[in-house]
Amino acid sequence: MASKNHTGKRNASNSWIALLAATTLGGSGGAETVQAEVKAEGLEEAGLYRLVVQSYDALGEDLSRAKPVGSMQRAVTAEELREGVCVNLLELRTSEAPSKPGTVVAWVEVGSPDLEFDARRARPTGSSLMGQARMRDRVQGVRIRLERPGEQAA
Repeated sequence: MASKNHTGKRNASNSWIALLAATTLGGSGGAETVQAEVKAEGLEEAGLYRLVVQSYDALGEDLSRAKPVGSMQRAVTAEELREGVCVNLLELRTSEAPSKPGTVVAWVEVGSPDLEFDARRARPTGSSLMGQARMRDRVQGVRIRLERPGEQAA
């Protein structure tokens, strides 16, 4: 069954992740969900794209060395990205301390998801459209617009 997310759009994959975190892992203090809506313009219509979304408690300058606490990947089309793709990330932590809102990073590249289920070790390539947003509130989630690295606002 599909559920509505924070933007009112339906996404079947969001409901089971939120349910898993709330019922199975929610009592442990080490699992939370983060909602993200990802949009991109200017992609070629033909073909499939790999969307990767990762969340971090603290993100320094070097993304290649950072370890995400939440991650996912899925196949998307250019049309879906223009309209906005809504996802829920399941964040898993080893510490019992409550987390502070961190940063969500997303990118899209030509191709389809690889065999690594959650894309925790994935990193963007030079040709990826990228974006990031600082979380202010987990309930409201984040909105990310993907752009070429040189086009992103500071």
